[in-house]
Amino acid sequence: MVRTAAVATATATVAAVVVMSSWGSPSGFVLPSGAAGAGAGVSSQRFSTPLPCVPVLSAEAESSAASSAPLGAIGALAVLSVLAARRALSRGRNASRTSSRVTMWMRKLNNPFKPAAKGQKPMINRACTRDIIKDNIEGYIRKHRTLDSMEDIVKKQLHGRMQFQFASEHFTDATPLMPEGGRVPRGKDSGNGHDMDNAFYVRKYLEPARFKKLSITGWEMPENFTKSVTLQELVAAGVQYGHKSSAWSPKMMKYLYADSDGSHIFDLVQTAAGLNRACYYVMEAAAKGATFLMVGTKEQARPIIRAAAERTGAHFCDLRYVGGLLTNFETVRTSIGLMFKLREDKAQGAWSVLSDDQKFRFQCKLNRLTKKYQGVEQMTALPDLVIFIDEVKERHLINECTSRGIPTIGLIDSNSDPTFIDLPIPGNASGSRSIDLVISKLTDAIKVGQGLAAGKQLGDAQDAPKEWDPWVFSRDRLRTMRRRSKRQPWHKAIYGGYEQWKKANPFGYIPSMSPFTTDFQWQQPAL
Repeated sequence: MVRTAAVATATATVAAVVVMSSWGSPSGFVLPSGAAGAGAGVSSQRFSTPLPCVPVLSAEAESSAASSAPLGAIGALAVLSVLAARRALSRGRNASRTSSRVTMWMRKLNNPFKPAAKGQKPMINRACTRDIIKDNIEGYIRKHRTLDSMEDIVKKQLHGRMQFQFASEHFTDATPLMPEGGRVPRGKDSGNGHDMDNAFYVRKYLEPARFKKLSITGWEMPENFTKSVTLQELVAAGVQYGHKSSAWSPKMMKYLYADSDGSHIFDLVQTAAGLNRACYYVMEAAAKGATFLMVGTKEQARPIIRAAAERTGAHFCDLRYVGGLLTNFETVRTSIGLMFKLREDKAQGAWSVLSDDQKFRFQCKLNRLTKKYQGVEQMTALPDLVIFIDEVKERHLINECTSRGIPTIGLIDSNSDPTFIDLPIPGNASGSRSIDLVISKLTDAIKVGQGLAAGKQLGDAQDAPKEWDPWVFSRDRLRTMRRRSKRQPWHKAIYGGYEQWKKANPFGYIPSMSPFTTDFQWQQPAL
């Protein structure tokens, strides 16, 4: 590249010298041959009329100027050519250095988000995924090591002497915590400072759930309850068969009875107890007017779930559970509203003026929305209870129910995780007869509860007093706070360490709540 630039500069210099050699005296100009006209006998012609504003020189001065002008021009061009060559040389060196650097950097390119491979650190130990709070605390400690450095901060922040001390290590919130996502957005409140369009906001602060996850732990069945299922029915349906011994979850150990020919066998006594307990609970919930959501997207469970939901009037998801159905409920309702609008426009003939391409696109969109939301199109609020089949298949649903504090009832197999399932029913979640037996028993119990609710008089119904749901105010519902690597920096930043947090929270993450009230207002920032 450098040699090419030097050769080009030398070539330009030689060309300039040749041009200057053909240049005439300052007072005239020599025309090239053939430029004076076609058939002219003279090859060149000198202008006899001098140029304006140019003094006419004598013959001696003209001859001396004509002899010295080419030499001066050649010298100036030579100097300029040397400077241009040096500049091109320096540019070539810089370009070669830059290209080599870029090449070396591309060779050493390493994706910091690449999954753990041989020779790489785990993702949580990489700089791109480190905890921001932990980094800030460590930097703050390194910067302010002595008391002298902290004195200026105290003087600037506290403006004098002040002591802050709690009278007790146990706290009770007099008012609700800050709403999720910050204060209520401007323009979304209904005049009283509340966001009525946010289903979780209404469930958390205005209409607490009647059926709480924490209340199921202490709930007990009456002694003279009627059994919904027997061991003979479970054996006939094949509920006792689990997965292979190589594919199982150790958390399901307490529900297993034996290992037979490489497959796990369930303890049907515990299965019958779990199913009877779940049936009685849904019967009481249905008698109190609870709404249900049934989810079963496995091929064996789809027709069974759909038939049971249509029989009880519950919402259902049989083809696919749409992510965010519970945690992003506002967006889901917007999509359902679009589905209603497309359906109404088609029924009223509004598509008749559209082109065939637009009709095809609208029909495809309507089919797609109907396939996704056909079972939940009438669900205008979060459900009270969720019934599902197979925790492994519906794991996203379990996470959303845990985040929103919705109790869950489900049939779980030997490879499932029963940690966040409130009323587990251990059994075969892959056989159609087993699924049909469990869902039919739950459906019969719901129908009995709905019959009891219909038989009550208006004056007989007694509404239980509203109470805050401590689960939705706790940090246990957040997946990030259930990880030790995420909790430790937060404990250190807020409380100074795990021991201090344990001292201030002797009962865990679940906070103690004050009596329920809706007489509160969020403090809006002053304009």
